[in-house]
Amino acid sequence: MSHNRTATAVIVGLASAASFPWLFSTAAHLALMIALVLFGSSHSHQAKEGKVGRTLKLTLATGTGDGTDSPEGGEEGGAPPGLANSAPPLLNAAPQLVPVVNETPEPPSVLSERINAIGNLPQPMETPSVDVTSFPVPSVIEANPSNSAAAPGTGSTPGDGIAGGNGRGQGRGSGVGNGSGNGGPASASIFGVTGRGMRFVYVFDRSASMSGYEGRPLAGAKRELLHSLKELDSIHRFQIIFYNDKPHIMNLDPDRPPQLLFGDEKGRNLAETFVGGIFADGGTRHMEALLLAIQLRPDVIFFLTDADEPKISAPDLRRIRERSRGISINAIEFGSGPSSGRYTFLQQLAAENNGQHVYVDVTSLPHP
Repeated sequence: MSHNRTATAVIVGLASAASFPWLFSTAAHLALMIALVLFGSSHSHQAKEGKVGRTLKLTLATGTGDGTDSPEGGEEGGAPPGLANSAPPLLNAAPQLVPVVNETPEPPSVLSERINAIGNLPQPMETPSVDVTSFPVPSVIEANPSNSAAAPGTGSTPGDGIAGGNGRGQGRGSGVGNGSGNGGPASASIFGVTGRGMRFVYVFDRSASMSGYEGRPLAGAKRELLHSLKELDSIHRFQIIFYNDKPHIMNLDPDRPPQLLFGDEKGRNLAETFVGGIFADGGTRHMEALLLAIQLRPDVIFFLTDADEPKISAPDLRRIRERSRGISINAIEFGSGPSSGRYTFLQQLAAENNGQHVYVDVTSLPHP
């Protein structure tokens, strides 16, 4: 209360300076600053002693001209007589300024309840732990390279696929000796001469001379050809050319160039029909038939003729050699009686083209 009274006394004393405006303004500001300093000092002291619950009021005395207004806690007539009447109108109209401070701290029990309430808030959900080793691991089937070497023919072995599927393996192997295995080159033969490859062309003479000896030369050639085709598999290919003075090739579609046929049952049946319709007549021209066979680019050519004349000239032999690179040409020579032993153009043809030569006595062939 002593601070309040001191502030009130200072403010009341300022009223006497109302007759000097500049002095009054300076004194008013100074009084207000002193009041604020006193108020802050009092509040700090009370806070240290735990007495914060008290209220400080600062009242500016207002002069009403009758001398009846007095500061709170003061006595009536506390102001000097005539002071209120001599105050200027500005002081008389000044509003009452009452700063109120009420900072009562919360009791410790309330603060404890708030802390406990924070602790009871929902906590973040914990991430559940998962044992990854409990999941089933898909099995992987490794390929067995040995299955692909099954020979001869095809084989299939059922196996488990990944993720519940089923798979099937299939392998192919090559045969041994005369004949063929699936997936490899075939070994085909004519009168004991063997050629190995995937593509075969048979070039047989059908001139008039092949009808001699009761037709045994041509009949024996047809029989041997059809037997050779049985040594091929469905993946191998072949073509047949019978020639006299011009070549006659097995062509199923006259509007298209001749093609190699597959060695399956269908191809063999077509070949049997074609061979069955061949008969012997006409002259002999070797080169056209041989060059046509080379154009088909086979691996092996079986060339059969009974003609000692006309011979294939040296320039023609060179042409054949230059064009047949990579092609094996086997020569089968028909003759009557034992071989004379002299070197023939057929032997040269086979020697220059990686082939074999054989002589066949037609008189030893069976009758048709």
